[in-house]
Amino acid sequence: MKHPDGLWATAGRRLSPYLDISIAVVATVLALGALFAADIEGIDPRLRGPDAVAVIGTVVATGSLYWRRTYPTFSYCTFGAGCLIVTLTGHYIGLLSILLLLSLYSLAAHGRRRNAAIALVATMALFGILSAIDIPDLRTADLLQAWALLITAWAVGDAIRARRAGQREQLLAAEHDAILAREQVGRAVAEERLRIARELHDVVAHSMSLIAVQAGVGAHVIRTDVDAAERALQIVAETSREALAQTRSMLGVLRQEDDPVSGPVPQGIDDVPALVAVVQTAGVNIDLEIEGAATRLDPAVELAAYRIVQESLTNVLKHGGPRAHVQLTYRTDELDIEITDPGGRSAAPSQDSGGHGLSGLRERAHLVGGRFASGPTADGGFRAHATLPLTENGS
Repeated sequence: MKHPDGLWATAGRRLSPYLDISIAVVATVLALGALFAADIEGIDPRLRGPDAVAVIGTVVATGSLYWRRTYPTFSYCTFGAGCLIVTLTGHYIGLLSILLLLSLYSLAAHGRRRNAAIALVATMALFGILSAIDIPDLRTADLLQAWALLITAWAVGDAIRARRAGQREQLLAAEHDAILAREQVGRAVAEERLRIARELHDVVAHSMSLIAVQAGVGAHVIRTDVDAAERALQIVAETSREALAQTRSMLGVLRQEDDPVSGPVPQGIDDVPALVAVVQTAGVNIDLEIEGAATRLDPAVELAAYRIVQESLTNVLKHGGPRAHVQLTYRTDELDIEITDPGGRSAAPSQDSGGHGLSGLRERAHLVGGRFASGPTADGGFRAHATLPLTENGS
């Protein structure tokens, strides 16, 4: 729905041509009437000589008012020329002197400011010249009044022009702000999608790796060790439920605000021991070592630290040997994370698993102001190392 001011502006633009032509016609009729009525000696009905020139000058001047808004400079110059013609024929310009103020106002309001200023100065100078040569309509006493009226008409028009220019600038600024806001929303949406994709990758990759290992164990011992097979299937069920709950929690942000989805609190450093215990059930012997005084971290840093450990242990499940070492070291202003395995891997972990994997861990660390590096060790193993600030972006 359009604002009422916008409706008035639209209606005004549509009616402008009709208004301008009406002003031009009425001005022509009144100016000609004033010309005939004010001339004491009367105008020759046959319109010969100066009389015909005066009538033509009047029509030219008043007719130019039709273009006072669309072509204000042309309109004013034409109007001024018509007035000068009438004046030089010795006839009384009368109403034209008043309409000249309207034309100057229109030039100042709708034309270029420089053109309006030049027109004002030129008109005042011309009036001074005509007064000096003793034109009857421009006595010295009248000259100052004429100048004052010209300046007033120009000032009013210039004020209108300035106000419209300010409104245009405000409109452009509002449009610019709207564009920036849309771009910001677009970036936020893209970042949120990337975050969700990263979280889904970490949850699904870790859970599916653990499920695959436990399912293999269960299938291998189902005929020889029913209890071990049952434990493996229980781990598969628990891991599946946990992965589903985490997935629902992350996808909940895509729903409307009035349709909340409950879910677990995002994992953090306190969940690392439980993560290690779950991975150990898959047959990997993991040594967890924590040094330094544990410090409460920002939620973003907590989640990044957990995902780095989780993804690294997932790579151990996929490619590593039967042992791994996880060390968390709290320093004065940072948390040092190191995951190593001594070797026995069948293949190196993916540097870019579908856009995530180790490259995703590097992005995670960078987003919170940390660093991440990984690579093979001299003894044939693999090492992942991250340094994270205790607060997000080190703030």
